[in-house]
Amino acid sequence: MTLKNLIIDSPLIVSAAAFYQEAWQVEDTTIAPRFVRHSTYPGYRGLVQLDEKGNIVGLVYGYTSKPGQYYHDLLHPALQENGRSSWLEDCFELVELIVSPTLRGQGIGTSLLMQLLAGVSNATAVLTTREKNTGAIRLYERNGWGLLKDSFYPSDKAFRIYGKKLL
Repeated sequence: MTLKNLIIDSPLIVSAAAFYQEAWQVEDTTIAPRFVRHSTYPGYRGLVQLDEKGNIVGLVYGYTSKPGQYYHDLLHPALQENGRSSWLEDCFELVELIVSPTLRGQGIGTSLLMQLLAGVSNATAVLTTREKNTGAIRLYERNGWGLLKDSFYPSDKAFRIYGKKLL
């Protein structure tokens, strides 16, 4: 398997968007433009894991969380409720971590997560995952992420907010 950087001018952006849609079984034409937009944010880092045939089997990316960004502005009041808004002061926001459903549980997610965070200079990192996504919850907790808030509703579905100190 090969690890590649996911950058703005890479043809991998389009492939990554298609991989995202396939893994989550959604059709959404806004994914590729969103990936491109996010790749221009300060502190952006993105990686894809390719199998021996060059197919994407894993994807991870994030960037520095700043006021004015959609998720930062959603998370801030939710974390402020329990006195944890300081997590966002010097924070890397893990936006996506996806592993091909047929390859989950083989260490790809942990490897992508560790590789991504190894190059991050922020003091903290945050992420959200659905409350019912037990596989992702186990992965994050096994890798040192702590629950900052449960029952977070950015939409009609319940999410959890996790954080990790990096420095």
